[in-house]
Amino acid sequence: MRRPLLAVPIALTLAAGAVFVVVGMAAIAARSTTFAWGIAAMLVIYGLGLIGIALLVLRGHRWALGLIVASALLHACAVASFLTSSDRTQVVIMAVAAPFVLATVITSVLAVGRGELERAESGL
Repeated sequence: MRRPLLAVPIALTLAAGAVFVVVGMAAIAARSTTFAWGIAAMLVIYGLGLIGIALLVLRGHRWALGLIVASALLHACAVASFLTSSDRTQVVIMAVAAPFVLATVITSVLAVGRGELERAESGL
């Protein structure tokens, strides 16, 4: 698959999945309270899910590209919500993440609209 427009949301979704897994593992390594263990486990599971979705798109499963769009929109909503926080650290982290999230949203929506997976399968 040599579609640059498709490569961007796949790569960014893989990266986002890896970040969620790392943050979840860090929370587990910190040995926090029981509640934090549950959140950490969900972060790891969600991150692995994102990685799986990106790999499915990489293998040509068109329906999985819609899941990348959906997850990117979810991430955009979460980033927008955290940007209104009074906690400066959260605002800074989300301000750094925002361009990557927006790039994922834009490129994945464009890839769906332009039929990038269909083009990749037909060799155009």
